[in-house]
Amino acid sequence: MSKMAAVAVQNGQISNIDVDIPVPAAGQVLVKSLACGICGSDLHIARHGEEVFDIYKKMGALPEDMPSSAPIMLGHEFCAEVVSYGPQTSPRLAPGTRVTCAPILLTQGGAGVGVTPGLSGAYSEYFILDADLLLEVPAHLSSLAVTITEPLAVGVHAVNRADIDRDCVALVAGCGTIGLATIAALKHLGVKEIVASDLQASKRAVAEQFGALHTIDPSQDDEVKFTSELAQGRRVVIFECVGIHQLINGFIERAPANSTLVITGVHTAMTQVNFGYATVKEMDIKFSYYYSVEEFATALQMLASGDIAWEKMCTATVGMDGIAEAFNTLLKPNDHIKVILEPGRQGALTPFHQN
Repeated sequence: MSKMAAVAVQNGQISNIDVDIPVPAAGQVLVKSLACGICGSDLHIARHGEEVFDIYKKMGALPEDMPSSAPIMLGHEFCAEVVSYGPQTSPRLAPGTRVTCAPILLTQGGAGVGVTPGLSGAYSEYFILDADLLLEVPAHLSSLAVTITEPLAVGVHAVNRADIDRDCVALVAGCGTIGLATIAALKHLGVKEIVASDLQASKRAVAEQFGALHTIDPSQDDEVKFTSELAQGRRVVIFECVGIHQLINGFIERAPANSTLVITGVHTAMTQVNFGYATVKEMDIKFSYYYSVEEFATALQMLASGDIAWEKMCTATVGMDGIAEAFNTLLKPNDHIKVILEPGRQGALTPFHQN
């Protein structure tokens, strides 16, 4: 069997490995990875893998006897190219067609691509997808642009979870990839009053280009107070896109009555929250994690429309041999929003220059 290059995380360490090219089963398709975004959840797995494994085991998503040191071949924000189909599988799209889809294998019990031990992710040269889920990529979209579909779908789902209407006032806390995706989804829905908060001025500037009307530096001003005053009695919806669990209680304490808090950050550590404030205010607190295949398709359509300034989100690209360096950079304080791996080349972290 032929070998391929892949990237794995094990015990917090990122390494380049050679593994067998996977073979598609019935209902599956082998694809070649063209580009794959480095996701915040990939960084979380690298930093807090044991916590992630523990939660998945308790929920039955992983076998209880699976060691926490099991390697994971990462990558789920991808653009790929059809190579070959499994047996008894209709070749709906011809080999060479560029595709993307929700990174889940319904043919393997709903296993997640790029997060499940034993499965190849899109940091690999080749990986497996479900043939029925494939979405053909519009010809005018670059492969780099297509990698934004998955995080954009996360933003679409978060906004849908909020049950928000156009007259609400939205606060998006954190202007990284998911925060920007949420802002884009809010704008797409027609929400006009969007407040974005972030410590970094560069990210606040990008948030304005994605649709935020107001931006706040939370180290200088109270973003929740500003949003509440702006609302003048209208419902406030706060989207927590920071990923720092210590901030959640502060949002609850400062939120106005009858507001909604949607938590999109990945939090696997124990945290203290005083729900008394939420009770008296009759707040709705929701969590947003994944998305439907329909929401994923909506995200691709949004990108295809040309209304999403995805280039502003992409700050760098990297080749296969530079992935460990990229993780080291992203796990420290940095100015990046989205770094995209190009499995077909070698090379260190390189700033992305728009055409």
